[in-house]
Amino acid sequence: MGNFISKNVSLMLAVAAAYYVYKQIDEKSKVITKPIGQALAEIQFVLNGSNYIKVPNPGFFLNPDKLDTNFKVKDKTWLKAMTMTHDDHQDLIEQIFDGDFVLKPRYQVLMGQAVTAGSIATADKGQ
Repeated sequence: MGNFISKNVSLMLAVAAAYYVYKQIDEKSKVITKPIGQALAEIQFVLNGSNYIKVPNPGFFLNPDKLDTNFKVKDKTWLKAMTMTHDDHQDLIEQIFDGDFVLKPRYQVLMGQAVTAGSIATADKGQ
């Protein structure tokens, strides 16, 4: 076994060096390739005639799993999806969350409930 290692040390070092170089290039290229991939996906989305899903009435479910224990949004993908499903959702989100995407205390009663203009008005009255 020792003879095998001594004969192939240079090969093992070359493989290790190649792997290290590959990992360095891979990590640095993500900064460039991720936006390019997203842009290509959007182009394909348009060319295929796809459309974003829109709900007919404004309102969304405030899923407790999407917030951490401090009521801060931990799932930014969910937040983006909510803003895209109806034009009025952005206004609702801006009303119930602060600038750091932490749920305002008076709207914590909406956890696990539907967030609509009516439910926000009800929460405002209860304050």
